[in-house]
Amino acid sequence: MINTLNETHLHRTIKNLYAMNEEGSRTEEKVGDYIADIVTLQGNIIEIQTGSLGHLLPKIKSFIGQGRRVTVVYPLAATTYIETYSTQTGKTTRRKSPRHQSVYSMFRELTALAPILCDSSFTLEVLECTVTEERHTTKEPVQSKNARRRFRKAWLKDGKRLDEIGNRHRFHARKPYLDLLPRALQEPFSARELYDALVSQGIRLTQDNARLMVWVFVRAGLLEHTDSAGRAKRYARKH
Repeated sequence: MINTLNETHLHRTIKNLYAMNEEGSRTEEKVGDYIADIVTLQGNIIEIQTGSLGHLLPKIKSFIGQGRRVTVVYPLAATTYIETYSTQTGKTTRRKSPRHQSVYSMFRELTALAPILCDSSFTLEVLECTVTEERHTTKEPVQSKNARRRFRKAWLKDGKRLDEIGNRHRFHARKPYLDLLPRALQEPFSARELYDALVSQGIRLTQDNARLMVWVFVRAGLLEHTDSAGRAKRYARKH
């Protein structure tokens, strides 16, 4: 599961930044059955989503059905620092996490949105951010607040704060998505060949990321299955 960024400081900061860039916009406004993060002066919608993108699908369809343009802003933790406050000593330590995300990390979250990715009224903006994850120690090992820990640990998360916004990726219609495919990649190709081509360009990702990318592109109508080489399915751009 992609390490999505949580609400509070991060969500609020990005929402305020986008609202300031849209003169005359309104925040936290009810539009139909849903609350929109930002409604622009033209009546279009900007949603800041730091959790699961799949939960947004009914909301997005409702806004598009009203004739509105929808932009979803999705921050990823390209670089993460961890600050831990010791409740015993009162000191705070800071270290860099080995975790790293890029735009190629987003495809597990995009599975639910595949049917609308190329809709002319939909835009996805992915922000590669530097964030700080804040923690505090506990006297005894405890379960996490969302009960997802396999083993108890002697700390709890307090949230994440935005330090810096780095690369911005804007996806609207077909071309920006297809531009993520390596230029040297010959069609048709398998998910493994896509993975190898991306790694050869110095892009850090897993084979699962590459398989999910192909899955999303097929469901979005960007790729189509052409043939198979042994047990591996091969794909090409859908025209």
